[in-house]
Amino acid sequence: MTHDPRDVALAVLSVFMLLVLVAALVHRLAPERKPRLRTPTLLFCAQVLLAGGWLGARAVGATDALRWFDLLGRVVGGVTVVALTSLGLLDILLRRVGRPVPAIVADLLTAAGYALVLGLGLAGSGIDPTSAVAGTTVIAAVLTISLQGTLGNVVGGVALQLDGSLQVGDWVRLEGGREGRVTAIRWRHVVLDTREGDAIVVPNAILLAQPFTLLGKREGEAHPHRQAVTFRVDFRHPPARVCEVVLAAVRASPLAHVAETPAPAVVCLELGRAQDESSALYAVRYWITDLARDTTTDSDVRARIHAGLRRAGIPLALPTVSNLNAEADDAEGQRARRADRAYAVLRGLDLFAALSDAECARLAEGVAHVPFAPGEVITRQGAVAHFLYVVASGTVEVRVALEGQPARTWDLHAPAFFGEMGLLTGEPRRASVVARTPVDCLKLERAVFEEVLVQRPEVANGLAEAIARRQAELDAATAREGANAPGRASSATIATAIRRFFGL
Repeated sequence: MTHDPRDVALAVLSVFMLLVLVAALVHRLAPERKPRLRTPTLLFCAQVLLAGGWLGARAVGATDALRWFDLLGRVVGGVTVVALTSLGLLDILLRRVGRPVPAIVADLLTAAGYALVLGLGLAGSGIDPTSAVAGTTVIAAVLTISLQGTLGNVVGGVALQLDGSLQVGDWVRLEGGREGRVTAIRWRHVVLDTREGDAIVVPNAILLAQPFTLLGKREGEAHPHRQAVTFRVDFRHPPARVCEVVLAAVRASPLAHVAETPAPAVVCLELGRAQDESSALYAVRYWITDLARDTTTDSDVRARIHAGLRRAGIPLALPTVSNLNAEADDAEGQRARRADRAYAVLRGLDLFAALSDAECARLAEGVAHVPFAPGEVITRQGAVAHFLYVVASGTVEVRVALEGQPARTWDLHAPAFFGEMGLLTGEPRRASVVARTPVDCLKLERAVFEEVLVQRPEVANGLAEAIARRQAELDAATAREGANAPGRASSATIATAIRRFFGL
């Protein structure tokens, strides 16, 4: 038992200095943990009051009161030191240097510190700690038997933390198929937040007793998780062709939250089944990097599948009960409607103002309808392609890469066109074009346009004037973005290039 008032004052001063130090750490490094300073502060105030009580008991010679004040002062002061050390060292400094201690482990260390403080306090006051422990053995045994389930969950939580098999932030799939992200590992249970905004509370003992799947992890390290998006196509289309078309659409340009490595793959899973013999089942298997965005990423992949199949003229499977004869009868009507729509779009563009109505209708009958999903690259700068795209609906982004400068971008809204120099003069693409929204394009091949020029070569002059105006607009757009406009060819030069390219 302490007899010197200076020792009591030194103990109180030491705890006060530690409190000030930890408070400064919290204020500078972790202000969000300020509420955790409340308990140590209250304990310190209790220690000061107990020190005052000890001094009063010593002054009046109250031996029994003096002994109790000494014991309580030692215990309260020690508990305050343990609480402050836990907050400053385990919860702030180690987390700051990237070595966080699991919450349950921190709680165990803190509890061990409290037990040590209690034992030292009892010993310092002349009480044998072993006799106090022996007196609680029977009570502990009774509690252990009556709280087996709770203790099993507690032990399970400690085991999960110590072996590192489960960590906050992991995605978990339970045996029943439910999935969620670990947001807390507590003494009794683990909390999983689902994508639907719900929380699953799983007792720790159940997690230890049943297998669960860690999504997006392999050998303890983060790894993309494989997703599968299925679709059906009429069985009359060769599987190799379907896989090739869809794979090209998925890999053509990056998709958000889809890993480049491992690369996506397309496989044929079925060639018809008893209830549906008219279709084949396919799957796009890709690796997702953000499990919280699985449904939106699946949707983006489906958009690529749909656009790729439509560009290739491969329809998704119809129900078996569909009347294929009726479908064939309507095909002619569909072609006529597409041609009318294409004619209306082409007729409204100044590029084709020099063409007669009949010539424009001939082009409309020969165009191909090619859709693109958002983010797909329609054409790349520097590529050589002898066809032109007309944007019938949607918006595309034009990107011009200039040496030593950031890429310049601007938008084209339907109705618009691009690639005219590739169609009419054979020049490489001057820009890359990417779909910003779902886009429906009309693709005009050189062979279709050549029929019109061969019959009426003088059309080249009108086309050249329209292209010269378009080049002036593009150069002005590039200059507005801060780049130097390239040298612009005259309409006469463009007309000569058109005649040379088509052999007129």
